[in-house]
Amino acid sequence: MNILFVATELAPHAKVGGLADVMAALPQALARAGHGISVVVPLHRGLRKSGEFRPTSLTMEIPATGKSWPTRVWQGRRGEVALWAVERDEFFDREHLYGDGTGDYPDSLERFNFLARASVELARYLDPTPDILHANDWHAALVPGHCAALGLPMKTVFTIHNLKYQGEFPSEDFPSLGLPSGMYSPEGFEFYGRLNLMKGAILLSDAVTTVSPTYAREIQAEAQGFGLHEVLRANAAKLTGILNGIDEESWNPAIDHAIKSPYRTGALRGREECRAALEIEVGLEPANGRPIFGMVTRMAAEKGVDLALANAAHLIQKGGRLVILGAGDKGLEEMAVRLAQNHPRKVVVRREHNEGLARRIFAGSDFFLMPSASEPCGLTQMYAMRYGAIPVVGDTGGLHDTVDEWEGETRKGTGFLFHPHTESALRGAVDRALALWDEPAIMKVARQNGMKKEWGWGSAVPAYENVYRSVLA
Repeated sequence: MNILFVATELAPHAKVGGLADVMAALPQALARAGHGISVVVPLHRGLRKSGEFRPTSLTMEIPATGKSWPTRVWQGRRGEVALWAVERDEFFDREHLYGDGTGDYPDSLERFNFLARASVELARYLDPTPDILHANDWHAALVPGHCAALGLPMKTVFTIHNLKYQGEFPSEDFPSLGLPSGMYSPEGFEFYGRLNLMKGAILLSDAVTTVSPTYAREIQAEAQGFGLHEVLRANAAKLTGILNGIDEESWNPAIDHAIKSPYRTGALRGREECRAALEIEVGLEPANGRPIFGMVTRMAAEKGVDLALANAAHLIQKGGRLVILGAGDKGLEEMAVRLAQNHPRKVVVRREHNEGLARRIFAGSDFFLMPSASEPCGLTQMYAMRYGAIPVVGDTGGLHDTVDEWEGETRKGTGFLFHPHTESALRGAVDRALALWDEPAIMKVARQNGMKKEWGWGSAVPAYENVYRSVLA
């Protein structure tokens, strides 16, 4: 099958979250399975500077309401995957992908309508013509609409990476999209008097996927449906939850040059060196016989950062130390900084995105905190287990699907889950982790259980193939 992925992110040069990692890994896995795979993204500033793309002679005229956008196409390649980027500097030659820290850019609808329309137009030029256009998250949610409006033969698949972000705009913005007026209806992009891109994509695409089986069930209920639960329930027959994987070649402590010393299951001496190096790098109190808890996160309430901060004093009282890497909500950032000031060398906060440091936190932490209230899939808990950090996580979404509760009697399990999403429930999970730390031999078993798990895309590829075959049938 020939599949064209449409997304706004592509690791490592255009990355905000897990979407970028998925777009770097899933297409590669499908290509290795024998499919013809292409990926189209906006020509963000970081992608232009990367040198991975080069301009082609192909220029397309992308229709817009009352005008057209001349667009040059750039090309790159990773292995068997063809990479394409659509150039429009007024939209994408910016420091940040989505906004400047105060919110999304005010022209977000125009930017991503351009991406969708340009991607559909590009599909008409590709040889062989794609059988399927696979759009990802709300930024690409107009792809099914434009494909249908042009009467193209390609089938469309839409993946929800995070239902919370739906692409909502005032109803009066709909005419600017250049779509038939009939698509602004309950059967299309209209939702309670507003334009909702994700809702339209769910209805107009041939199949819908999301990034873990548990999340697929959760979003059909009101608590995590963010208003679209009834729409998803009504379309449950075409909704499939497929667990994300990770690139196990890139995320491998045996060959990772970003960490102090290599190590692997059964030979963990290098991990002790990584732990000591992390203490020095971030300024943690040196080894005191007590564990390091790490967090690599977006600073947001849904990520449970507030619960982690509320439990920090308890963790410190028990002798633990905490290192947090991440940025986002300014209020949570300030709370974290105050906590670090009140507990010098026991709590360290780095407000930045730094993949190298993230890898060293995975390699040097004993436990990995991820107390999310909602987690469509999550990749960091998989990275943490791959690197030997034992996860302490909220029992939700992809965390439920990837972390197995530790059972001391059977010595099975990979981490600690808690429910409900409360301070006391997280404190109980932290205490269970601390009890495990006090039994070093057993701790080593739990650590290696996680390191031995397979997190590649092997099982996801057949699941996506089934979805593609179902829509082509």
